[in-house]
Amino acid sequence: MASLARPSLLPQCSSCIRRVTRLGLEQRGQRQQTRNISKAAKEAERNIIVKLLHDIPRFGRAGTYVPINPSLMRNKWFPARVADYVPALQLKQLKAQDVDMTRDATFGVKVTLEEPEEDMDVLQQQRQHYVRPIEIELLSAERSMELIETFVPATVDFARQVIEQDETETKRYGASAAADILNAAMSASKPKLAENAIYGSVSTADVVATIKSALAHNDEAARVVLTENDVNFVTGHEEGDTSRVKQLGTFKVEIKLAGAEEGLTRQVRVRAKE
Repeated sequence: MASLARPSLLPQCSSCIRRVTRLGLEQRGQRQQTRNISKAAKEAERNIIVKLLHDIPRFGRAGTYVPINPSLMRNKWFPARVADYVPALQLKQLKAQDVDMTRDATFGVKVTLEEPEEDMDVLQQQRQHYVRPIEIELLSAERSMELIETFVPATVDFARQVIEQDETETKRYGASAAADILNAAMSASKPKLAENAIYGSVSTADVVATIKSALAHNDEAARVVLTENDVNFVTGHEEGDTSRVKQLGTFKVEIKLAGAEEGLTRQVRVRAKE
C-alpha cells in the first residue's frame, strides 16, 4: 500500500513540477528575507543614542540626538569630542517627551549628492585626539605685589670677590728716566677702579632669581610672574645703567609689576666673599 500511495504524492506533469519548484524558491526567499530583517533589527538594538557636539554631515546638527555604533563612539567620536554620551535618566526623559532621535542622512549633502568641502575638515577633526589645554590662573598685579612683600625679606644679601688694589709704588732700580716717564704715563691712562670694586656685578637678574627662590616655598606665591624689567636699582648704579651695581655696599632696588599702582623697595647688600 505504501508503494502504491507514494507515486500519487509526486507531480505527474511538467507544469506541476514547475509550480512546485517555483513555490519552493519563493518560500526560500521569504526565509532569507526574514533572516536579513532580524539581523538589521539586532544591529539597531546594539546602537546607542549620543548627543552631537558638532555639525556632522549625514548625521545631524550639533545638539541633536542620533543612534550610532558603540565602537564608533568609543574609538573615534568621544575622544575627538564629536559627540557626548547621554545618561540613562536623560534618555528616558527624552523618550517620554517624544524627542526625535533619528539620523538625518540628508544633512550636509548638496542637491547633486556631492560631499561638501568641509567634510574633509570634519573627518580630520574626528581623527585628532582631544587634548585639554593647560589652564593656569594668573594672579593680579596687586596680589603679586602683596605676595612679594610678604615672602621677600627687607634685605637681600649677595657675596662677591673684591678686586685688590696695590697702592704701594714699585721702585725700578737701574731704569732710565725715559722708562720712568713711560711707566707713569701708562699708570695715568689706566681707569681708576672704584673703592670696594668687585669682580663682575650684582644685576637685576640676580635679584629676580633670588626673589623667585623665596617665593617658591608657597604654592600661590610661586605663580608670581617677575622679570628683570620689573626690578631697577635706585642707588649705587652707574649713570645710565640701573640694571647692576659693581661695588660693595648696601643699595636700594625698586620692584614694581606692570599694572600695579605702587611699587615697593628692598635693600640689596653686597658683601665681600670670605
